[in-house]
Amino acid sequence: MATPRKPRQHPALSETQLEAVARRFRALAVPSRLRIVNALMNGPLAMAELADETGLAPSNLSRQITELELVGCVLRERSGRDVTVHIADPTLHQLCELVCGSLAKQVADKNREMQRPASRR
Repeated sequence: MATPRKPRQHPALSETQLEAVARRFRALAVPSRLRIVNALMNGPLAMAELADETGLAPSNLSRQITELELVGCVLRERSGRDVTVHIADPTLHQLCELVCGSLAKQVADKNREMQRPASRR
């Protein structure tokens, strides 16, 4: 007799929703864009501050921000001549904490393993 399946914890995503999720993950798969998101985790930054934080040239920074805007990750707000960028989707904070926390744990575990005497490995 087959084991009954557990009820779904969340609703299934439509093809349109799956494509949107895939676009967001593709956008976040670029290191320079991740640097931007990481820099914005502590709050909004002016474009000049963001360029300093990420080390990206202004033209490249603007192009990468546009890609992040297209998938709903960040927003630019203009006030006169000043442009400020901030995280648009608060769940991005949770996603980054989850992924970065997991990677940090893996690195810490690997470092502990490397520090153990060879006889105990």
